[in-house]
Amino acid sequence: MIVRNMYKLYLAVILMFFSVLTTRGNEADTTKKKVDIARIRYHENIEKQQKQALSYNGGDGKVLNVSKNKDINAFVTEAIINEVDILKDTIESAGYLDHRLKVKYLSGLENLVKGFYNGWRNKSFNPAMGSILVKNYKALMQADTKKQDISPIVEKASYEVGNININGEGTALYENIGYAEARNILFRKFCQKNPDKVLPMLEQYFSVPFADSLVAAAAHRNPNQLYDYAAATRTNVGRLIRRNNDSLVKAIVAIASSKSGQQYYPFIDEIVHERLTLQDIYDVMGDNVQYYRLLVKTQTAYNDRLIKKDTPVAYDKLLTKLKDRAENVFIEQINALHDSPDNIRFKILDPLTPQELYYLIVLGEDVIYTSSYKGVYNRMMQRLSTPAGDSLLMSVRFDKFKKFIKLAAGYNKLDEFLATMPDSSSQRLMMAFVRGLEKTGTLEDAVDVADSYGSISNPLVRRLIDQEIEKNLLEGKQKQERRTIVIYDILQTIFQSSQDSSIDISAKLNIPPVYKVDYKDLVDDSGRVVQQVFFYGDKDGKESYANFMSMFTNAGEWKVKKNAEWTEIRSAKGKPVYIYANLPLDYESGLDSIAQSKMAAYMEKHNLKPSITIHRGHSYWVGSTIRNLAPSSKIVILGSCGGFHNLDDVLRTCPDAHIISSKEVGTRIINEPILKAINDDIKVGKNVEWLTIWKELSARFTTGDAKERFDNYIPPHKNLGALFIKAYTRQMGSME
Repeated sequence: MIVRNMYKLYLAVILMFFSVLTTRGNEADTTKKKVDIARIRYHENIEKQQKQALSYNGGDGKVLNVSKNKDINAFVTEAIINEVDILKDTIESAGYLDHRLKVKYLSGLENLVKGFYNGWRNKSFNPAMGSILVKNYKALMQADTKKQDISPIVEKASYEVGNININGEGTALYENIGYAEARNILFRKFCQKNPDKVLPMLEQYFSVPFADSLVAAAAHRNPNQLYDYAAATRTNVGRLIRRNNDSLVKAIVAIASSKSGQQYYPFIDEIVHERLTLQDIYDVMGDNVQYYRLLVKTQTAYNDRLIKKDTPVAYDKLLTKLKDRAENVFIEQINALHDSPDNIRFKILDPLTPQELYYLIVLGEDVIYTSSYKGVYNRMMQRLSTPAGDSLLMSVRFDKFKKFIKLAAGYNKLDEFLATMPDSSSQRLMMAFVRGLEKTGTLEDAVDVADSYGSISNPLVRRLIDQEIEKNLLEGKQKQERRTIVIYDILQTIFQSSQDSSIDISAKLNIPPVYKVDYKDLVDDSGRVVQQVFFYGDKDGKESYANFMSMFTNAGEWKVKKNAEWTEIRSAKGKPVYIYANLPLDYESGLDSIAQSKMAAYMEKHNLKPSITIHRGHSYWVGSTIRNLAPSSKIVILGSCGGFHNLDDVLRTCPDAHIISSKEVGTRIINEPILKAINDDIKVGKNVEWLTIWKELSARFTTGDAKERFDNYIPPHKNLGALFIKAYTRQMGSME
């Protein structure tokens, strides 16, 4: 009965609506007046805007197509077409309006339709609000003709409606006594809706009475943005910032005015709370060790506050500066001295505490060499007053401990680290390592867990991780939290498949095959398999290039052609394989980069799309290779790839790429057999089968240094971090 009554009510509303529509249509016919020749173009401008709107979004020229709902379309059409036409004719026939006022209000009406159409197109205005927009204009025009203040009307309207009728270029309300106040009202509404755009907009609204409050609020919400604006002393916003009395704003101004502002700014929260002065920071700025020490000390203090849900101002800037100093002062030097004796190579680390060494590890993942990592790790553990890993983590408040565990696992130090603490502590640590992966804003922690699993040899630790993943998965299902379920279900599946190759991980996770790359997916339209190889012009790059070229000396197998900037290698028999490798020209002059660019341009011109991309060189060159990665790549061989961010970047460019990487710096004794195995399969038109290739290579490297080096290489089907990203993207629609 209730449903039937509701249906009758709905039907009555619809009939009433169309009755009104018909009445208004008739009203338009009776009120339409002859247009004065002096104002014809203003009427035509309105009609032009209406016609554009009627044809937009697949419109038929009669009804505005603003939604899939025909009733809404008819309702909006009534407002923007019929009501506007009536209002247009009403203005034209109004005896109490002279020519100038008629032109003004007709221009305002054109502004309304134009604002409606443009806002609909750029998605800044919901077209379903068309009727409200017209109603608002009528109210504004009525008040204006009576010389009444329009600001109360604007106060009641939404920002989107008021912005069109008041702030549009053709607004009719510019002479109203309340116009300035109306614009102030709209700006306040804009600030409430767009807090991150306040400072840019203040440049033209600098005289609003609440400008100082906006500046103070902007400082506390986004101090980094305010710092950038504070440096612009000659702008309106810059002057507003400098006159402000808020303590945070004043501190930012003082720092922005300094020549060394970027060195002071990471400590802004400490300065505001008078725990540090500019002089305190100035006193250590010239000493790399002391400045780094102050950064670590402040980071630890900030971690204490974060535990209490108290986020320091510009916390991200402190971490950025800490990472910069770790990489560019300490790690860069010990990497550069990799051929020097340890007492020379690691001398710069002599003054550092275990906690300061810890941050070199967790912040240096993207650049640290394997030998550098081991040197830093060993010194960190040796300098602990109590040789217990849990005590170390407590002293840094467990900051980035998941990254530390991931790296320890990757460099085969995890078992050693866990052995320094009681079993109960190591178990709690590994449980915490797996927990809460759904709570972070990125996938980095989850990918770190995935990457670590393949490096953990201790069956007890593996079992503990498996149990914790099962527990978190069940909790996610009970709470019906989709992201939690997806993350832990993927981890469980890839961990099980890493120990049991009979599991069809592709089918379970809805991702492309992980154990092989079909030959048909590697060939281009001309039947060629094209490979692109990146070399760099340092000493190691030149040696690597010479070693690489030694694989193609058999003239019966390969044809080699060299020019000034790259080498072209073609198979002499079997299926066509084309390999393009740039020459390792001088990197200090940027000639290696130029050679890569010219080679890429040649390949593009001749439609040579690489399906295999190979990086040869140190890990610090990997970023350059990834930036130049062709989207057509199906196999990407990176060597030491540097972790989540590089995997993420590769898969954003090549979502289905099979990635071969290494925990440590690549070596020719492993690289070349891998490349030869791939090329041998391709030349006879075979699929690239990773299980078969890795089994054959494992039989070849069975003892000593060669086995240890080979074990550090990760084949695509064991690259659990990459598999996780692929599966997550398929299930959730994006990486984040």
